[in-house]
Amino acid sequence: MVNLWCCSIGFSPPYSPSYSKRLKTKAICALSDVRYSPWLQPSTPLHPLVTASLPTPPHSVCNSLPEWDYTVAFATGKAGLWLKDTVYPRQMVHQQVQKLINVVVKALGVGGDQHCLLFPTRMLAEECCWFIETHVAPGSCYVRCVTEIAHAPPPHQVFAVLFTADFNRVMKFYNFTGSAISTRLAEICMLRHSGDMRRILGLPPQGSYLSEYYNRHLPLNSVEDAKNLIRSRFSGMTDGGANIRGVPGASANDVYLFSTGMQAIWRSYQLLSATVGNSSKKVAHVNLLYGESYKFLDIISPGYHFFTDETIDDLEALLATGTPESPAILALYTDFPGNPHLRTADIRRLRALSLQYNVPFIVDETLANYLNVQLFPHCDLVVSSLTKLFSGMGNVMCGGMMLNPTSRFYSRFKAHMEATYEDSFFDSDALVLEMNSREFAARTAITNHNAEKLSDLLYSCSVAGGCKNSIIEAVHYPKYRNRQNFDACLNPLAIQAGLPQTGYGSLLSVTFISLDAAKAFLAALNCFKGTTLGCVYTLALAFSVLAFPPEKKQWMEDHGVEEKLVRFSVGVEDTHDILKCVVDALVVAQKAVGK
Repeated sequence: MVNLWCCSIGFSPPYSPSYSKRLKTKAICALSDVRYSPWLQPSTPLHPLVTASLPTPPHSVCNSLPEWDYTVAFATGKAGLWLKDTVYPRQMVHQQVQKLINVVVKALGVGGDQHCLLFPTRMLAEECCWFIETHVAPGSCYVRCVTEIAHAPPPHQVFAVLFTADFNRVMKFYNFTGSAISTRLAEICMLRHSGDMRRILGLPPQGSYLSEYYNRHLPLNSVEDAKNLIRSRFSGMTDGGANIRGVPGASANDVYLFSTGMQAIWRSYQLLSATVGNSSKKVAHVNLLYGESYKFLDIISPGYHFFTDETIDDLEALLATGTPESPAILALYTDFPGNPHLRTADIRRLRALSLQYNVPFIVDETLANYLNVQLFPHCDLVVSSLTKLFSGMGNVMCGGMMLNPTSRFYSRFKAHMEATYEDSFFDSDALVLEMNSREFAARTAITNHNAEKLSDLLYSCSVAGGCKNSIIEAVHYPKYRNRQNFDACLNPLAIQAGLPQTGYGSLLSVTFISLDAAKAFLAALNCFKGTTLGCVYTLALAFSVLAFPPEKKQWMEDHGVEEKLVRFSVGVEDTHDILKCVVDALVVAQKAVGK
């Protein structure tokens, strides 16, 4: 047994021996519950938590940010060559995509003052042009079909948006709507351009990190079957034919797949504008949304109303200024739970308000996921980033939207989606995601367990948990933040989908007493550090620095987001290893700040 407890990592007198003993007992109890991950075969060595750069499987969706200063550099657009092999494809032009852009630009003879971005459908390309003409003018913009130039595999197409407007401003559309072509499509186009007609999947090479998973799981032969299985899983359908979503009629027929989670959010906003209101009305949201959602709303919409669970009375007052025929807002959004504080809104009260004032209610369920919680009894549609735990491997992107068949808005939503939906989810991505999602329930069970054990340990060693001289100010996790709201939505049918016990998800955050303490802790952590979440490997991140650039610092502080916060996405490694890794970093950090 490793001798780790609060007093041994820098908590000094005047604490009494009995108090120290109580803290020691809490920590040891957490560390003693060792569970080896059933996600890995018994004969496979456990992947340790390490300080090396992130795993870089082909088509990685995680930027490696091993140092605090790297995160600052990335957030301010000053990232260097260290990001070359780990690029989140929605946030920067991926190297595979850039290669294809170079081919297209050369073939078209594009002038030096013109820029080029590539999209998988004409509709998405034209939306980019609309954005340029509406939000970035002056500058020319036009769309060209470049399917033949790009050597796209049938039946896929590629469209180029050629423009002279400011490139960095146009990249905001690229970033925050997630509409660009798949990195796998770009790679296959480049292979075909060189005469290689293979339809590769871009899986990790044998012997590399994560490759063992693909030794156990082979891809389907049919892309259509793969997409149908993904829709079925996301819809809540079990192998036995039951549905765990909690409303009658829930089915895969109401699931729509997109190339990224942000595209699912973008399409939900387009859906609302076209069916129940107009884009001149603001949306309202309760508690913090995903950081990119604010950037999206800032550039696309007239703004938003911000509320917390403590100010829902103010939300109700706003709603009361409208009428059922002309509501005061376009829609109501919340993330379940919010990121990074993991607060859970009172979704039952929000549902009552949305019904009373005839306002659509949209929930992003990425962090909790439908196995842990049952949200359809309380909202009109859900969106989710299937890039995260649903995939788990950090090597494919996808977003999902599902309509609630019992919603009062269902018929309008359904008619619009059937008339406008274009499937831009690339074939190879679908085949990979289907493989990845086969162990979604097992991953959920393990990461629920590991994250809860880590949060329990950290909470027992925090100021909020009674350690007055701790460098940890607070622990943010649904178990400790608005727990009653989360517990009210736990999914009673989860066991039917293979989840033995519901939990609070794989994400948690820690606020430190000072920025120096947070930096010292992150530097000492012996685990991967990077941008995404929901991977099988544990990730730590200086979240606030990344999510909110310097110009948003005041907004961040006004909304209670601390710069001195470190976020964990907890993986499937051995529980004891995760806890020891974190406590070892606390030892170093406490010494560094003189505690």
